Amino acid sequence: MAVVEVAGVGQEQGSEDPVLLLREQGGGRRYLAIWIGAPEATALAAAEVAATLPRPLTHRLLLDAVEAFGAQLTGVRLTALVEGQFHAELDLITADGGTRSVSARASDAVTLAVHQGCPIDASEDVLSEAALPANAVATVGGTEDEPDESDPTSPAGTADVEDEVEALRRALSEATPDDFRTDRPGEDE
Repeated sequence: MAVVEVAGVGQEQGSEDPVLLLREQGGGRRYLAIWIGAPEATALAAAEVAATLPRPLTHRLLLDAVEAFGAQLTGVRLTALVEGQFHAELDLITADGGTRSVSARASDAVTLAVHQGCPIDASEDVLSEAALPANAVATVGGTEDEPDESDPTSPAGTADVEDEVEALRRALSEATPDDFRTDRPGEDE
């Protein structure tokens, strides 16, 4: 397993379809692109900016229910790619200290992980089959073959990166479901 993080939600070039982009931490810095629906993109955007809403949306509600029963989400794992669809598992610690795994869609698992602040792991099989190399992915700051701004030993300036991240957060907080409209239902079941 390799730890991955949300690099962002965007659109495939020449398409309006939302894409969840996960980046491998450290090592090879590979990416996973997961096509998701508009509601999932909106939910993930709200989780990323820690939007405060008067009532909980579905993902926050699920986590609140899990916690009400004394359990806790401790991590999510992207476990398989079956016929082009990513499969995931939610790892839970139960009230009695036991552990449970629950099958989930990848987009839901990642959104729950972002809400909870827990790790996201991807199996090496998934990465080997579906990962894009870092130099093939355009990101907010350019391509990943440029210096790593998150590396404190990197000569790249962090102020520019922080400004770009803040601008992205503002844009995501103002996004509406129409911004993520798609004609690809069921891409990540």
